[in-house]
Amino acid sequence: MSYNVIVAAPLGNANFVVWFDGGVSRRYEASEVGITDEQDLAHLSVLPHGEGLSWGDDKQIDADALFELGEPVDYVSEEKARLLKDLSAIRRDASFSQTRLGEAAGIRQSVISRIEGCEISPQINTLLKLLAPLGKTLAIVDLED
Repeated sequence: MSYNVIVAAPLGNANFVVWFDGGVSRRYEASEVGITDEQDLAHLSVLPHGEGLSWGDDKQIDADALFELGEPVDYVSEEKARLLKDLSAIRRDASFSQTRLGEAAGIRQSVISRIEGCEISPQINTLLKLLAPLGKTLAIVDLED
């Protein structure tokens, strides 16, 4: 099978992530592909037509070879779990029970329990309703390792 690179993003700590066509993402340590300099990592770029990555002077790797080196990563599942864990921690830190938060947000306690347990995926409206009484909101931020 042939792969195309769509985008590559540094994560810090000499790691980066690459998204391939079809929504597949893989995580890499820079040293796995021969990147030894932080400056080279900062200059990661996608080759024309997604044929691979380049960095530094005349350093590159083909998309198929790159794909084989990486560790599969499911950012959607990872970020969902992190977000819902953070919601639960914020609620507890604010000394709110699930019942009290539910009353303030207009959401049943049983739904909050299922959200915090990652049993259901809340809509953005629901997350915003839960976060507002806690003095929080959602934000778009850079990916971190």
